[in-house]
Amino acid sequence: MCKSSSDALPTTTTTVPSSSRRRRRSPSTATASSSSTSSGPRHTATSTTTTNTASTSSSRSRSSRSSLAAARASLPDQPVLYTFQELAAATNNFLAKRGSSDTFWRCSLRSSPAALFQLRPLPLLTPAAASAALARVARYHHASLARLLGACPAGAHVYLAYALPTGACTLAAYLSSSSTSSSSRAGSSTSRSVVLRTWLSRVQVAVDVAQGIEYAHAHADAAHGRVSPSAVLLVPDAHGGQSVRAVLTHFGAGHFAAPDDDADAEADNQEQPSKGKAADVRAFGVLLLGLLSGEAAESRYRFDRATKELARVSVVDTAAEAVRSGRVRSWVDRQLSDSFPVAAAERLAEVGLRCAADADAEEGKERPEMAWVAGKVSRLYVESRAWERTLQPPSDDLSSVALAPR
Repeated sequence: MCKSSSDALPTTTTTVPSSSRRRRRSPSTATASSSSTSSGPRHTATSTTTTNTASTSSSRSRSSRSSLAAARASLPDQPVLYTFQELAAATNNFLAKRGSSDTFWRCSLRSSPAALFQLRPLPLLTPAAASAALARVARYHHASLARLLGACPAGAHVYLAYALPTGACTLAAYLSSSSTSSSSRAGSSTSRSVVLRTWLSRVQVAVDVAQGIEYAHAHADAAHGRVSPSAVLLVPDAHGGQSVRAVLTHFGAGHFAAPDDDADAEADNQEQPSKGKAADVRAFGVLLLGLLSGEAAESRYRFDRATKELARVSVVDTAAEAVRSGRVRSWVDRQLSDSFPVAAAERLAEVGLRCAADADAEEGKERPEMAWVAGKVSRLYVESRAWERTLQPPSDDLSSVALAPR
């Protein structure tokens, strides 16, 4: 009888020690363990980077907010709506003395030196409409435009206050005081601090006014409407030098006041910008000719030797005669003592005549735009600066040169 295989081959059982089982690990377990071990430092580095990034972003945000606050602080204050009582108190009930050629009161409004103008208001100019107009005008800023401090509609008048630089006077006051030998005029005291004694200072004033008008036409798309020597403030050099700059008042006055030539404001320059801009160009031409010759813009009477009668002439007439006869040099203001480039003076006179051409005349149809005028005057200013440098003595200092032997 045969035995079964189970009986023939005894079963052998192998026992693995527990310590050996603890030492042996599967590959998946080892990989997971190593990854879990190495993930600790990587999470720490990521957390540190995130913290640094957040700190940098916070620092940049604070810096941006501080820069924005500084930029806002540097901007001029918004124009305000004054009460009539404020204006009356600032001007001693409008009895404050004004110069003979000044058309404004010099006063202080809310601690700011101001030039206060009185104009005819637009029909139905309410405080709400004036406040909306102030917001529109406040959007525009230019170095050649006087800053509007505020406005006040009061019955039959509207008052506009502009920032008044220290020692400033109007171009009209200067031309009026310089055209007479008497120094006891009421407006002469205000013009003593401003003397356009150099050719370059006069061309600088022309450049400032031209650029201010050009900014109004090109960027505000509006006519100034009141360009005249009375609207130009001459600002002397704060350090006592001969440098003089100019700022133009009444920018935006068309939003508050009726035009000078139309009390009903039916043809307001703001509604007819092309007509108003052409009028600005002509007014600048008259102003430029007066600036070069030292003559007031208003017409005056002169004895005509041919007719033996008094003839009414203007600065445009005298400039046209000087250009036609080739006597621009003798036509330019004698206070300059012939110290100016004649070629530049002739070209500036031609620019002024082209701007001031009568609109009804044939040449009036070619009245230039203000951008062309501002560019032409600016180029002549650059030429005038180059001419002035040729007159300056050499700047080499020879005091340190040793001529004797050591």
